[in-house]
Amino acid sequence: MSRFDHIACCVDQSEAARRGLHQAARLAQDVGASRLSVVHLVPPPVYVGVYLPPPEPITHEVPDWLTELAKDAPGADVVLVDSLSSYPPAEAVAWAQEAGVDMLVAASHQGFFKRALMGSFAAYLAYHAHCPVMLVPPPVEDDKE
Repeated sequence: MSRFDHIACCVDQSEAARRGLHQAARLAQDVGASRLSVVHLVPPPVYVGVYLPPPEPITHEVPDWLTELAKDAPGADVVLVDSLSSYPPAEAVAWAQEAGVDMLVAASHQGFFKRALMGSFAAYLAYHAHCPVMLVPPPVEDDKE
């Protein structure tokens, strides 16, 4: 059994999340992890820091985009984590601890404004997770001048 037997990658619909999942799948293969989870947090309906209850009951069906994304990591489990009544990064950390995750992977990609308004998901994971966290940065732009 590998030290990193269960790897989980937190994803959204961004290209950065796709890069993060690619790195998580490669890491899982390299270390011989027996389990890879593709985790999406169902976000709370928040508008400028004020909680607004959902207008209709939330279904916990796996969205098509998530099914497509998970195809990039054959054999991975798809997990939906309900964060409707809590802070999504805190729910991710709690889920990871409960699920026995040995390493969390997430993309670090929010712009300054969104990070200042809502906080950094990736930073929260790095500071609060019970296990190692791998943050996948955005690609470096080539400076060919």
